[in-house]
Amino acid sequence: MDGPDAAAFLQGLLTNDVAALDVGTSCHALVLDSSGHVQADVRVARTAPDGFTIVADTGHGKPLAALLNEFHFSEDVDIIGPEPFAMVTLIAPSVTSPAGADLVIAGRIPGTHDLIGADAADATAAVGAEPAGAEFLETMRIEAGVPRFGVDHTRANLVQEAGLETTAVSFDKGCYLGQETVARVHYRGQVNRRLAGVALDGPAESGAALLLDGRAVGTLTSVAVSDALGPIGLSILRREAPPGSAVVVEGTGVGGRITELPFKKFD
Repeated sequence: MDGPDAAAFLQGLLTNDVAALDVGTSCHALVLDSSGHVQADVRVARTAPDGFTIVADTGHGKPLAALLNEFHFSEDVDIIGPEPFAMVTLIAPSVTSPAGADLVIAGRIPGTHDLIGADAADATAAVGAEPAGAEFLETMRIEAGVPRFGVDHTRANLVQEAGLETTAVSFDKGCYLGQETVARVHYRGQVNRRLAGVALDGPAESGAALLLDGRAVGTLTSVAVSDALGPIGLSILRREAPPGSAVVVEGTGVGGRITELPFKKFD
């Protein structure tokens, strides 16, 4: 996205303070509807004083472009894309060399960086790293308690239900679409559901209901087997299943215990 009005356009639409970004930096941000429900979950990089690149997960580029165009009226902005890209995730707190990447942004998982347009072999060789694979990163994501849009949270969820207010929202910037709901929940209220971890005592599949005293309180959305923690999962759970609650995976003999997130901290 380029143009003299690009920063102001995004500032009035996204939840985070994108106007405050320096060239070469990035942040996590959301597009909401007027009721505060998440419509897109993105990373935004400032590539020039009047230029921004918005990174969305696979399958979300076209809906995001449609949203941006829906809110684009008379602003002097060119919305370009979506364009597919290759991406390499490096597990490193900082990246001093782009290693052939077109763009480097902070990864969704703490302690990682995403190299947009990079070749995996070239990138890992440049920093002396060993390739780990998608399954390893997925387990790391769940250990870190990072929800994935379209998997762990959807367009039906509020920001605080997905636990995104600490990473994707600025409470100091000006108005944006859906701000009233986000601020009301933050300062005066609470949500009835909340993203949490589930430490399982056996294997389970995503999509299974979680039962507390025989009543469904949520659904397993992401699952993995952690080397350090064993089987774990994520779920947006009702308030009556606070951390420490014992649950059962419906249709199985697998039990679990609700935990605070993250399961594991990454620097």
